[in-house]
Parts: sequence; C-alpha cells; structure tokens
Amino acid sequence: MAYIPGPIQELLGDHLPSKKLFHARNTAKLSTDVAKELVNEKADAYLQGRGNRDILSLLVKANASDNKNIKLTEEELLGVMRVVILAGHETTANTLSWMLLELTRHPEVQTKLREEIASMQQTLQTRVVSEYTAADLDSMQYLNAVLKETLRYHPVAVNVFRQAAKDDVLPLSKPIKLTSGEMLYELPIPKGQRIIASIGGYNRNKDIFGKDAHLFNPERWLNSGVKKTTSVGALGNLMTFSAGIRTCIGWKFAVTELQTFIFELVGPFEFISTPESQKIRREAALIMVPIVEGQVEKGAQLPLRIRVASRE
Repeated sequence: MAYIPGPIQELLGDHLPSKKLFHARNTAKLSTDVAKELVNEKADAYLQGRGNRDILSLLVKANASDNKNIKLTEEELLGVMRVVILAGHETTANTLSWMLLELTRHPEVQTKLREEIASMQQTLQTRVVSEYTAADLDSMQYLNAVLKETLRYHPVAVNVFRQAAKDDVLPLSKPIKLTSGEMLYELPIPKGQRIIASIGGYNRNKDIFGKDAHLFNPERWLNSGVKKTTSVGALGNLMTFSAGIRTCIGWKFAVTELQTFIFELVGPFEFISTPESQKIRREAALIMVPIVEGQVEKGAQLPLRIRVASRE
C-alpha cells in the first residue's frame, strides 16, 4: 500500500468490498454525523449568545470570524471535530481500562491507593470548601505513581511516525556493531526518510526504568527507580505523549482527567478480577485495547467485578 498513490488509496478505501473497511466506513460516517450535530449545536448557542469556553465552542466561534485566513472549510472543521472525539476519548478511556486491570492484578497496590484517597478525603473535610482541586490531585504521590506506571506500562499509542524534512544525522547512545566488525556511532538520516519509533519499546527500556521495566511496579516512581539521564516527553521521562514540538497538546488535560477518575472510582469501589479478565490481551486497533482471548468478535471489553469498598 505504501507504493500506491494517496488518491488511489482513498478510492480503494471508499469502495473495496471488505468487511473491515465496511466497518471503518460506518464508523467514519457515525463520527461525522456526531461532529455535524456538535457543530450545529455549538453554532446555535453562539448565535444566541450562549457560547461556552469548551474547545468545540471556541473552534466554532473562531470559524465564524470574517478573517478568511483562519476560517476552515466544512470538511476541515468536521475533521478537527473527529480528531478531538478520538484523541480526547478513546485514549483516556482505554488508559483507565488498563489501570483498573492492573489494580485487580495487584490488590496490594489498589489497597494502598485507596488508603491515600481516604486520607485526602479526610483532609478535605477539615476545609471550609470540601471540593478538591487539581493541586490536591497533583500532591497525591501514590496516586500519581500509579498513573505514571500505567502510562509507562500500557501506552495506548503504539508507535509514533516521523519523516525527515531535511538531511540529518542521528547520534546513537550505544554504538552498533556491523557485520563487517565496524562500529557505528551515528546514523545518517536522508531527507524524506520515514521513521517509526516504538513508544512501548522506549517505555520498557531497562537502562531508563530499571531491570524490572517489564513489570508493573508503581514503587519505581517513589524510590527514584527512573533514571534522569534523558529528558523525553511531557511527563516523567515517558514517551507516552510523544515528545518535542509535537508533544500531545492535551497531555495535561488527560492527566487531570485520569487523576479525577482514579479519585472518584477507586475511593468508593473495589475492582476484582474475573476468569475472563485473566485472559485479557493487548490488541492494536489504532490504539491498544483490551480483548478477551477467544472473543475477538465482541470487540474491546474488560469484564471486572465491582463492589463497594470497605470503609475501615
């Protein structure tokens, strides 16, 4: 497919009688319909002076400007909406799923996390305003250790794709020995070269995250188990949100979202594994989703038992 021109690829994607492509086309139509509904809803609110400051409302407001340089076509506007729906929902939802699965696999981690949440709740009760803030969530060391470890161990994005805009040279932290015996200390990158970087490969690099990088262990974030020799990404030396000038623009919002979900869910509820959840595997479906072995046709699912946690 890499050698087929883009327009022909689009034509094949739109018309080939493939079951998977049929599903993809239906999903695209559904997301477009939802995007159109949101655009109309936000546009009506803006015209009536009821516009909010959410990202979709601001996008519609900007597009209502008389400045032709910043206006988007309908196709571009709907495309942005679809990206927001995907990037802001599926990634966070599946990260939360992987986190809950690991908490069922490590009940001692879940108990310690719940104890920290209970301690924060007691602190909040002593205040005049009992609602917690983003600063409160950031101050919870164990909660954030569990969050970082989930983002490290279960990055929902598998790879990042880059293409060299000009000739460049990539220095190597470790030399590569060629079959000729020659040692290679850098790689020439010609203009146009496409590169695929493995997020999961980096996040489980033992030189950075310790000899137990292949294990789920939130304690590594509390005992300086992560080396500071490199500075990658927006959070905790992780590549989960990509890095550099193309770092995920919504990473902080995603982190705050996940912190809030953990606080609200793990505090009052206990999550317990089931026979089906013990057969969960990671499946690449644009992002990594949980699939029950032998039940691929049912799509992404995470069957867990949930009960009210003890208050003791």
